[in-house]
Amino acid sequence: MSHVAANPRATVPDALNRAARTLWQGLGVDALVLIGVGLASMLDGGVDPTTPLFWAGAGALVIKSVLTATASFLVRLKVAPRA
Repeated sequence: MSHVAANPRATVPDALNRAARTLWQGLGVDALVLIGVGLASMLDGGVDPTTPLFWAGAGALVIKSVLTATASFLVRLKVAPRA
């Protein structure tokens, strides 16, 4: 069952708000993952946090967060939250 948004003017600010919240949450989780992986790799002697491989992984996490926030924005434009 689809809940199509009734008021498009109220939908865009709400969609932007949802996308911003999703982005901040995603970036927060990414930061925690990077800190955890960096500390664990330094203790284990694995990947050095200063290598390009580590920063490529960090970039992939940030791109994932941006794509998730974009998807959240687009879905909120199409589907209204349930009452």
